[in-house]
Amino acid sequence: MKTQKLTTITLLIAFFSLSLLPFIPLLSYDYHNHQRILQIALLLGLSFIFAINLYIQKNVIYLEKENINITAFFLIFIFIGVISSIFSDEIIFSLFYTSHIFLLVIALSLISSLNDKSSALILIYALVIAHTGLVLVCLLNIIFTLFEQQPLNPYIIYSGFINIRFFNQVQVFVLPFLILLLKFKDIQRIVFFVLFLNLLLILIGQARGALLSFLVISLLALILKSTLKKQIFTGLICLTLSLIAFYSLNSLNPGGADITRTSTSGRIDLWLTTLNNFTFKHIFIGNGPGIFEMSLGSSAPFSHPHNSIVETLNEWGGIALICLSTAVYLTIKKAAYHIKRYQKDIITESLFYSFLIGITYSFCSGVHVMPVSQTLLFIIWGLLLARVRKRDKVTVSINNYWKIIITIILIIGWCFYLNKAIHIYNSIDPDKGYIYGPRFWSVGQRI
Repeated sequence: MKTQKLTTITLLIAFFSLSLLPFIPLLSYDYHNHQRILQIALLLGLSFIFAINLYIQKNVIYLEKENINITAFFLIFIFIGVISSIFSDEIIFSLFYTSHIFLLVIALSLISSLNDKSSALILIYALVIAHTGLVLVCLLNIIFTLFEQQPLNPYIIYSGFINIRFFNQVQVFVLPFLILLLKFKDIQRIVFFVLFLNLLLILIGQARGALLSFLVISLLALILKSTLKKQIFTGLICLTLSLIAFYSLNSLNPGGADITRTSTSGRIDLWLTTLNNFTFKHIFIGNGPGIFEMSLGSSAPFSHPHNSIVETLNEWGGIALICLSTAVYLTIKKAAYHIKRYQKDIITESLFYSFLIGITYSFCSGVHVMPVSQTLLFIIWGLLLARVRKRDKVTVSINNYWKIIITIILIIGWCFYLNKAIHIYNSIDPDKGYIYGPRFWSVGQRI
């Protein structure tokens, strides 16, 4: 088991490093596809480890009582996704996207077995270090921008992502871990500077959703009388300093950046239009996972509605939305109880707030869609479940026949998933430009 654990952690660290450090996207022609290919490799690797673990264990699997409920809701969610795919207009692609989500659930299940403190800390450190490398490159871009007397332009300053919001979607997961690391006096000043840079970059990118999510979760943590209360106040002081720095730097070469702007970038219209198309069918099944597409006026088609609730209801249906929401609720309930009982467990607390801030930001962005943020959401979800595990377990018998059946299903799923991913990728013509908004690949067209 130690070998499987070490391999799992190694794969996750490799994913953080290769997807976040601003290397040239060698695996594709842009960062999004480069990151998606890394995600595919990670999911296939983790699901392979999951299959090996299944065979190594005896004919009895030990499951926690509360986790059985979460697992059941996930399985129902995937089953409804399959049914929805069969009745969709694009059966093959929808089944492909359902299999993608299924692999993410398997990854979550495997990661939830990493229940020791060292595993969580190693992965938190690896994520923060890799992301800090990216942020430092952005700092260089800020310096070059000021030296050339140009306005603060996030499209120039941000690095490593094809869209500035994809950058912000990763940032929100890291912020709670930086708050956690402020607890360690030896690195307190370094962490404070990195947190300052992150908040400054959020302001430069005018990422109001990310900023609001940070403030909401900070307020929630203070209301819950968090053990990290002092560090959260330090984070808010850091935000104040970032605001002063932002307006000072922006005044040198004004470029029209305004974090207080009131436009919604078409999101509310998108949500209302999607909900207005709600039919009786959406109560049971949706239009099909992964096939959302909508244009507002003469704009390019949106490939997702920038809202996790609206997207799930539209693509998967009402029953699936209830299942997913219940799984999230049970996780939050379980984590809140654990934190209340073990108030000194600041690692679990930081994972809890990282999970919450990701969920919160998904209500106005594509956190749950884009390759790096989507993967982080499931990784942190798995780590959180691992930390709040209880000793009350039940045994589930699984004989060799069931192991063979599960293995066959996985092999067929791997072949179908990989074949379809490659087929769609090869069918995209980058010379035509980004006509469709990004979804699975950077060009959201579906074959």
